[in-house]
Amino acid sequence: MWSPVAVADLVATWNHYAWIAGRLTADKAARDVAIACRILQERQFAGRARDDILPGLRAIAAGPLTVFYRMGNEQGVEIVRVLDRRKDVEEMFGGEGERR
Repeated sequence: MWSPVAVADLVATWNHYAWIAGRLTADKAARDVAIACRILQERQFAGRARDDILPGLRAIAAGPLTVFYRMGNEQGVEIVRVLDRRKDVEEMFGGEGERR
């Protein structure tokens, strides 16, 4: 399951990469995220804990991006955000804890 914010993150990231590096690079970044999500379907604890950002938050690398997720219910994991590794993730998650 994907949060609306995570979907928006992926769309914005694809658009950014397509603009600066071309569609092939943007597609590669999206494929990296898809691969990370497949890994999470098989092994929900594949990523590392990021309780320093939000309690229960985990992260897994996906090429130049990081997929942030939480352990879900019977539907598996919830993808919370998809962010470029170079961004200040603490700032990107600012105020996120209040919306849980």
